[in-house]
Amino acid sequence: MIQQDFNAISTGATGMFGKQVVMYMRYGKKIVAKAPRKRPGKGTPNQERTKADFTKAAGWSARVRANADLNARYKAGLTGGKNVHNLAIADYLVAPVIHGATVVKGRVIIHATDNFRVASVKVMVYHANGDLLEAGLAAEGASGQWTYSPLSLPAGCSIVVVATDLPGNECRYECTLPQNGQPAWRVTMVRVACREVVHDGVVETG
Repeated sequence: MIQQDFNAISTGATGMFGKQVVMYMRYGKKIVAKAPRKRPGKGTPNQERTKADFTKAAGWSARVRANADLNARYKAGLTGGKNVHNLAIADYLVAPVIHGATVVKGRVIIHATDNFRVASVKVMVYHANGDLLEAGLAAEGASGQWTYSPLSLPAGCSIVVVATDLPGNECRYECTLPQNGQPAWRVTMVRVACREVVHDGVVETG
C-alpha cells in the first residue's frame, strides 16, 4: 500500500485502474492498494463463516451510520485512520471481556472492557433454588471498573454478570457463593455475529 500527501494534481484520481490497483482518498492522503480479486468457487468453511460475519458486520455499520445517536457515539471514539464504518465493523466482530469480578464487602466489583466500549453491565442474583432475587445495572467507574451493590448475597446464591457492547456481543460471568472463601467464576463470551461461544471456562479467584 502506498500513501502520498494530498496535492492538487492527484485530486479526483480515484477508483480502479487497469484491474490492478485501487486509488482512494482517506484523511487528505491518497491510498494506492492492490485491487481486490474475487476468489473462484467457495472458500473453506472457516473462510465462508468469516465472510458471512463481515456481511452481518457491514449491516451493523450501515445501521450505525443511519442512526444519528449511534453515529455520534462511534465518531467520538475515532482514532488514527479509522472511520465510523470500520470501527463499527470491528466492534460487531469482537465481544466484550470481563477481566475479573470479585465480591468485596457485599459489593460486586467488575472489570470489563471492549475494543470500542462496554454499553452496560447487568448483575443478577439467584437464590439457591434458582429463583431470581434481584437484577440491576452496575454503575460505571474509571478504567473499566463497574460496581453493583445488591440488597443481600445469601450463602449458596448465584451471581451472574453480563457485559454487553453496542452491537449486542456479550461476556457472561457467573458463580455460586460458597459458605466460606471467594467464589470460582465461570466465564462465557458470545459474539452476536453468529451467537458463537468463543470462550468458556472457569476462573479461580481468591
